[in-house]
Amino acid sequence: MLTDRKKSGSSTTGYPQIISEWILDLIFPVRCISCSRFSVKKSGYFCKKCLGLISVNSKFECIGCKRRVILGKTCPSCQSSNQIDRLLVVSDYENASVVKIIKTLKYRFIREMAVPISLLIKKYIIWLGSKKKFNILAENPIIVPVPLHQRRLNWRGFNQADLIATSLSEVLNCDIQTSTLTREMMTKPQADIQKRETRLENIKEAFKLADMEEIKDRTILLVDDVCTTGATLNECAKVLKEHGALKVIGLVFARG
Repeated sequence: MLTDRKKSGSSTTGYPQIISEWILDLIFPVRCISCSRFSVKKSGYFCKKCLGLISVNSKFECIGCKRRVILGKTCPSCQSSNQIDRLLVVSDYENASVVKIIKTLKYRFIREMAVPISLLIKKYIIWLGSKKKFNILAENPIIVPVPLHQRRLNWRGFNQADLIATSLSEVLNCDIQTSTLTREMMTKPQADIQKRETRLENIKEAFKLADMEEIKDRTILLVDDVCTTGATLNECAKVLKEHGALKVIGLVFARG
């Protein structure tokens, strides 16, 4: 087990904190961001009924050309220009509830939105195994989140990819490395750039690897919240492979 494997939050939460959170939920109840029914903070501001209405994504696209492919494998035409070997997308970005979850997490800074994301990831992984006979653990992967630059991390207070990756490691009970891959350059947000070529140039050489021994000859499960052009995932995968990673699978909550 890797040394920086994160422990479950329940092991660090004491009874006084649990009671105080219960009292706050009672006095200041929250509402589901989808249907406005009363909910609770620990559910991620999303009621069970609305979460159940979100189906997992059944489509598999090449990360480069977006053509339909088998289980997200990068097609032969795009392999020379893409470092991601396979892209798995949990939910459909066209779903209004999915968009609300992402925007509430990233732009309203409500980290509890990682809860519905983790539940949908679990649902997706079960679906992959039962319907597609694909075992995501077959190659004993290491989970690595796409990192944020320290300045942006300080501004937001958390890395959404880190939250998702940590939840995923608990669901899969497998290794996670949160400090191996770092972001050394402060670049313009990819969401503010429309052209793929500009995105590729913007993110070039932004990432560094702190510890190559842990990833050598291993399959990496590279985790992020959203993939649009795939520029960020591919740049991360490039660095990982240059330092010995055998294969890099991208897993994102949604694709824009």
